[in-house]
Amino acid sequence: MKIAIVHEMLVKLWWAEKVVEKLLKIFPQADLYTLIYDEKKVGTIFPKEKIKWIAKGTQKIYDITGNQRFCLPLMARAIESIDFSGYDVVIASSSGFAHGAITKPETKFIVYYHSPTRYLWDWTNEYKKDIGATKWIKGFLLNSLFLKIRQWDYIASKRSDISLANSENVKKRIEKYYRKDAFVIYPPIETTRFWSKIEKEDFKTRFWIEKNSYFVIVSALTEFKKIDTAVKNFKNLSENLVIIGEWKEKTHLENLKWEKNNIIFLWAKYAEDLVELVQNSKWMIFPGEEDFWIVPIEAMASWKPVFAYKWGGLLETIKENISGNFFTKKDGSDFLENFEIFKKNIEDGIFKEEAIQKEAEKYSEAVFEENIRKIVEGG
Repeated sequence: MKIAIVHEMLVKLWWAEKVVEKLLKIFPQADLYTLIYDEKKVGTIFPKEKIKWIAKGTQKIYDITGNQRFCLPLMARAIESIDFSGYDVVIASSSGFAHGAITKPETKFIVYYHSPTRYLWDWTNEYKKDIGATKWIKGFLLNSLFLKIRQWDYIASKRSDISLANSENVKKRIEKYYRKDAFVIYPPIETTRFWSKIEKEDFKTRFWIEKNSYFVIVSALTEFKKIDTAVKNFKNLSENLVIIGEWKEKTHLENLKWEKNNIIFLWAKYAEDLVELVQNSKWMIFPGEEDFWIVPIEAMASWKPVFAYKWGGLLETIKENISGNFFTKKDGSDFLENFEIFKKNIEDGIFKEEAIQKEAEKYSEAVFEENIRKIVEGG
C-alpha cells in the first residue's frame, strides 16, 4: 500500500506536528508533503531528506519573510497543485489547508482534523486583532481575503472520503461549519514519556526556580490562549507561575505582571526539559479555549491535576475532582475563587495519582495507532 501524508506547515514542533510524527512511525514508508518547511525549527524530527515535496511559492515567501501568515493567499492553490496520483491512501493532517488536497477516485483520502480553520470561522475577530488588522484598508483587504478562502475551505471540506476529528468538540465544529460527520480519534499522547520520572541535580541552575515550587502553563503565547487571565490573577497570589512558550504576546504578558516576581517566562521547551518542568511543577494551569489540548493530558500522565477554563475539549479530558477542577467565566472573574477550591482539593488529597494517570492512558499512542490502522487498512 502506497501512502502519502500531507501537513500544511512544518515550521514548529507543537501538537499537530506530534500527530504527523506518530503517523510516520506507524507508516514509515509513507511520503511526507508540506507547503512550508523550516529545517532549523523542525529538522531534528522531520529531516529534509524525508520530505517528498515542498511547495515552491509558499516556501519562497516564508524564506524571505520568516512569517507563514504572508503565505496565506497562496496556500489553497499550493495544496491543490500536489500530484497524489499513484497513492493508495492520502492522509491529511489539517488545521487549515491540507484537507483541500485533490485525489483520484480510487485513492482513499483521509483527513485528520485538528480543527476547522479557526481564524476563518469562530476566531476571525480575535485573529484580526492579534495581527493588528481590524480597521481601514488592512481590515478591508483581510476581510475580502477571508471571504474567498472561507468559500474555498467549505468546498474543500467535501473532498475527503473519511473525516476524523481529534475530539468530540472538533466533531461538533465540523458538523456546524462543514455540514458533515466525522469519527473521533484522539491524538497520540506520549503518556509513558511523562510518567517516567526524570531526576537531575541542576534543575534550579537550568530553570531558575526550585522544584515543586510553581504552577505551570505550557502554551503558545497568543491572544487565543488567554494566558493573560492567569497572569492577571497570579499577580494577586503568592504562588509561583512558570509560563513555557513563545510568540509575540510574550512582551505584552511580561508587561502585565508589573513588579511581581512570582511569574517567570521560559521560552518553548522540548523533550526531557519539558517533561522535567511538568513533573516538578505543583499542578498545571490552562486558562484558554481549546478544541483539544495535549498538554493537560501530558500533565495528567505526570500525575498532575489541571486547573482550566470549563470549555470545549477540556470537558472531555478533565474529570471534575478526579483529574482537575475548573473556573467557568470567560473573563476569568471567578478564577481566584475556584483556584482556592482547587488548592484545597489538592491539600485534602482529593486527587489520586493512580486515577489521574488512568484518565491519561485513554489517550495513549497505542490507542491512537490501533484506531488509525483500522481506518487506513480497513476496507
